Parts: sequence; C-alpha cells; structure tokens
Amino acid sequence: MILIAPLLSLIAMGLIAAWGHRNIAPERAYLPLQWLADGTVNRQAPRLVAVSGIPVVMAFVMGLVAYLSRDNPGDRDMALIWISIIGPGIEAFYLALLARAVETDE
Repeated sequence: MILIAPLLSLIAMGLIAAWGHRNIAPERAYLPLQWLADGTVNRQAPRLVAVSGIPVVMAFVMGLVAYLSRDNPGDRDMALIWISIIGPGIEAFYLALLARAVETDE
C-alpha cells in the first residue's frame, strides 16, 4: 500500500517535467541547468535532460531508501512518504526558476 505514494509522486513529477518540456522556451535546444549566485547561467543541458533530471534523481533516491531500509519498514515508509511529498515541489520550483531565467534572458 505504501508504494502507491512514491508511484503517484513519480507520475506527478513526470507530468510536471513533460509540461515544462513542452511549454518552457520550446524554440530552445538547450536550457539552463545551473546558475551562479549572481544569476548568470553556469551550465546548460539539452531540453530533455534539463527537465527530467529531478524525477530521475528522485526515483533513484526512493529506490535507494527502499533498499537500504528494507529491514525497518516503519522508517522506510515514513521516508518514502516525505520524499513523495517533497519531490514534486522541488520539480515545480526548479521549473519556475527555469522559466524565470529563460524569460529574463530573452
């Protein structure tokens, strides 16, 4: 039953990433991936990599947490629920930063 929350979270992050891929600067091949403290772009990545990085990392973290805490189901379930809650928020926040950076760059 507890695996429903991480699954729904990954689906939500995937949908947010798909929305970002489609709507944020569709004419650009590369999107900002990392910024310096003053707001200048430090790194860029292909569109698909830029918007899907967080869901991939979160899926890896969820798998790692599930594997490493397999002997303690209570802690595992609580950790997976928190990751499931925080993950889509991080993805949405990153895409908001990305949209703002692309908008001010143009």
